[in-house]
Amino acid sequence: MVVIGLCRSCYYLTDSYWIGKLGTTHLAALGGSAFAWWMMFITCNIAGYGVNALVARHEGASSRQHIAPAIVQGLWVGLGIYLTLLVVAYPLRDVYFQLLGFVSGSEEQLLGSEYIGIGLIGAIALAAHAVTLAAFRGIGDTRTALWITVLSLLLNAGLDPVLIWGWLGAPTLGIAGAAWATTAANATAAVLGIFILARKGYLLRPRAPQPRILGVITRIGLPIAAEGIGFSLVYVLLGQFINSFGTEQMAALGVGHRIESLAFMVCVGFQVGASTMVGQYLGAKDPKGAALAANRAAVLCTAVVLPLSALLYLFAPQLFSIFTDDPVTASAGVTYLRIQALVAVFMGIEVVFQGGFNGSGDTVPPLLIGVIFTAARLPLAWLLAWPLGMGIAGVWWAIALSTVVKGIICWLWFRRGRWVNALSEEDLSVE
Repeated sequence: MVVIGLCRSCYYLTDSYWIGKLGTTHLAALGGSAFAWWMMFITCNIAGYGVNALVARHEGASSRQHIAPAIVQGLWVGLGIYLTLLVVAYPLRDVYFQLLGFVSGSEEQLLGSEYIGIGLIGAIALAAHAVTLAAFRGIGDTRTALWITVLSLLLNAGLDPVLIWGWLGAPTLGIAGAAWATTAANATAAVLGIFILARKGYLLRPRAPQPRILGVITRIGLPIAAEGIGFSLVYVLLGQFINSFGTEQMAALGVGHRIESLAFMVCVGFQVGASTMVGQYLGAKDPKGAALAANRAAVLCTAVVLPLSALLYLFAPQLFSIFTDDPVTASAGVTYLRIQALVAVFMGIEVVFQGGFNGSGDTVPPLLIGVIFTAARLPLAWLLAWPLGMGIAGVWWAIALSTVVKGIICWLWFRRGRWVNALSEEDLSVE
């Protein structure tokens, strides 16, 4: 799962590399789009989070006959989410960029709106991929999930220059080409996942939607998505602060997020491990084993993230030089990356115990912790940037300090143990 997370990071790093060659304007548009893309990604994963929890419970309880029906119900939820995104989010693309601080009608705003629009059109592939990947996680078959992810990454990397720059006689689509490449890669991964699941005995036969199971899947996944969307909306509002220091700062944040995602996706790998093992242990009626699995995941994550964050700190200038030649953007990005590298361990602690909560089906505590303390970045960023005179570095430090607090509180809340009884037997039964 760690390697899968790193592959996910490479999706965005590949896009940043090729789009960065189009210029700082395109890179700023991509950086501004990052928060909208994350909101779309986390929303499409609502079904995946619910399916992961249910499948892990059935795997732990050896009731594997319920796994395929649960996956099918997850695909129904994914379809509903996709249609909702098209109706609600697609018309609000321009409003999003205005909230971010981009000038209406500017080149950055138009490019970003085009990129996000295509992503929303192709979000059905993202939702289906999220469900199939969650199914493999739930049964513990992460090797198959890895190979599917690697294949989709290679496809995305191969299509990027073809569609962005018009290689091999293809039309030159610019920034839109990156969105189409990602959509094609997700669609391929989803279809391949469904085929392999069938080969493993989990044939996804058409089944009518079961409102009760749809509700359970949504109940598990929605708080996780709400926390992620709240996280992104805070960054949208932070964009007002960041853009006031120049669009180069927004470009720096966009690239910095993608480089930082190398550490974040490692944390997500251990998060998924914690989520799957907590679910399987609870399915086997062993809550002590579930708690031990989550704590060991946190220790292992810390051991991996510490040296990785040290490398990000030391080689920040070299990493940014890959994506931009602009000295202002590179300087701002190095400052951002080094500050976040100092607190990456706390990010790992937060993310891993979020996985523990997710695997148990008790997803409200991470929502509360995430929303409250991520929102606290806004007044803290203002205080550090202007009254205390730290400038853009104050915004970066506000992000880092809140990361420390969230990690500590998430760990303490998990220790309370109330997540053990989050799902009842009735919640788990599916036809």
